[in-house]
Amino acid sequence: MTHFQLHGPAHTGHTPVSDIFLDEYMPAANGEYVKVYLYLLRCLKSDMQELSISLIADKFDHTESDVQRALKYWEKMHLLKLEYDESKALTGICLTENEAKAANPETDAPLVPEGSSESSPFTSVSPLSQDEAKQLLFICEQYLGKTLSSTEVSRIMYFHDTLGFSADLIEYLVEYCVSKQHKSLRYIESVALGWHKSGYTTVSQAKQQTSTYSKAYFSILKAFGISGRNPVEGEIAYMNKWMKEWGFSQELIAEACSRTMTAIHQPSFEYADRILGRWKERGVVRLSDLEALDQQHQAAKNHSEEVQAKKAAPSSRFHNFRERSYNFQELEKQLINH
Repeated sequence: MTHFQLHGPAHTGHTPVSDIFLDEYMPAANGEYVKVYLYLLRCLKSDMQELSISLIADKFDHTESDVQRALKYWEKMHLLKLEYDESKALTGICLTENEAKAANPETDAPLVPEGSSESSPFTSVSPLSQDEAKQLLFICEQYLGKTLSSTEVSRIMYFHDTLGFSADLIEYLVEYCVSKQHKSLRYIESVALGWHKSGYTTVSQAKQQTSTYSKAYFSILKAFGISGRNPVEGEIAYMNKWMKEWGFSQELIAEACSRTMTAIHQPSFEYADRILGRWKERGVVRLSDLEALDQQHQAAKNHSEEVQAKKAAPSSRFHNFRERSYNFQELEKQLINH
């Protein structure tokens, strides 16, 4: 468990929370993030200044990822600085609320990281008001059909606070995943990270891309002879790898599916994945590349069959003897006379 040092202005006797934090930063922040920040203030004035991500997570029954998101959010707001060693391990947290206010004294809006750009892991987005956040969470609960836990609320707000998704985009994200029969927040988060990586910032961008890939998914299912259902999470992971990571065309993927059905007479994403993996290793980029590859495979197969046939050919220990021919009628006469 990696520990880090907490440091900042020392206080005694109470845990001070500034009016700046209460008035300007807390209203727009996720409640779980506020808990983490207040806990850091409390630890700062106590004797316990050696902390770890896991200790904070245990304190609030969070995951370590939840705590890391909270810390990244407050760093984005310039209320703290995260310090790392050469191996990228967290070694310290410095609370910097005074520096945050001094950086922009003429505005009441929370600050965003300096030098933010599209390539940044964070995307600048206007903070949600309390009413907007409540409305967003209410809509998500309606789609998911349940009351959200504090951890689930934290994950949804992470889409806004860290990934920079607008409320509309988050609503469409949840709607899209639920329409595909996936209500798991883990699954929804994986889709959100994929959209963020692809640079989607609007609902129209997400709709266009999801429509394109939905058609591709069902085309692959059809190549396997599967119909009447949506692809499941594991199948989508395979198809995304084939299309996005390996860059195979629909023609090549359909051919791999066809060969899978010919070989084992049933749909198997694992078997097709092995076929496509071999094609990737051998530089196959178009359907015509398979002709030469198939010829090489057939030649190797024929050679192997010839070798096996020679090994299996029956041998006779009598083959070294010279064959003789006999006149059986003459032999019969001699036996009768005798």
